[in-house]
Amino acid sequence: MYRTTVVILACVCFLASPGPAEGQHAPNSLVVAEIQNKLYRAKIPKHGDVQVSYENGIATLTGTVDSIGVKEDAVESAEKVDDVTSVVDNITAHAAGVTPQQILERARKEIVTYPFYTIFDHVVLRANGDTLTVSGQVTDPFEKEDIGSFLSHVKGVATLQNDLEVLPVSIFDDQIRLAVARSIYRDPFFVNYANQALPSIHVIVKNGDVTLEGVVDSAVAKAKAEADSRFAITYFSLTNNLRVENP
Repeated sequence: MYRTTVVILACVCFLASPGPAEGQHAPNSLVVAEIQNKLYRAKIPKHGDVQVSYENGIATLTGTVDSIGVKEDAVESAEKVDDVTSVVDNITAHAAGVTPQQILERARKEIVTYPFYTIFDHVVLRANGDTLTVSGQVTDPFEKEDIGSFLSHVKGVATLQNDLEVLPVSIFDDQIRLAVARSIYRDPFFVNYANQALPSIHVIVKNGDVTLEGVVDSAVAKAKAEADSRFAITYFSLTNNLRVENP
C-alpha cells in the first residue's frame, strides 16, 4: 500500500511541475523542424530542394525550386511558424532545360482549363527566357488573382508579370456582351465554333466599346463575325482583332 502511494505522489509532482516560462522560445532545432514540416505539407520538396536555418527569430531559406510560385509558397510557409519573426529568402527559381516555348505551352494549358475563363475574357501570353508576361482582359478581379497564382507555378517561370486588365463592372456592357455573343454563336455559320468547349471567338466589351479577339479559320469567318456583331445591339465602336489561322 505504501509503495502505491509513493508512485501516485511522484506522478502528481511530475504533472504539476512548471513548463517553459511564458514567452520562452522553442530551441532552434525544433523551429527548423517545424519549418521543414510546413514546407513538406506545402509540397515544396516535389519542386526542388530548400534548406532551412534559424537564429534569433530569423529563418533563412536557401536552395532552388522550379518556379517563382513555389518560391513564394516556401516563404509563406516559413512565415506561418510561431517563433519566426522574419524570413530571409535566398531561394532561386530555376528549372534547367525548360524552354520559353515549353513555358508558353504549359501556361496556355492552364488558361484553357481554368473553369472561370470564358468567351468574355481574353488572355495573351508571352515568354522571354524564364519571364512570363500575361496581358489582356478579364471580367472579375478574382480571375486576375487566380491566373497570376497558377501561372506563377508553371515550371520554369522565374518571373511573372501580370498585366491583366480587370474590365469595369457595367450592366450596359453585360447586355452588349450577351447580345453580341448570341448573334455570333446562334448563326448557323458558326455552329462548329459554338460546339467547342471554349469557343475561339471572344467578345471583349469595355465602356460600350466592342472588340472581337481570338481565332477563326478563314477571312470569311472573320468578316461574318463582324457582320453579326454590328447588327446585334447598339454600342459605341467595334474593333475586329480576330486572327485567321489555317485558312
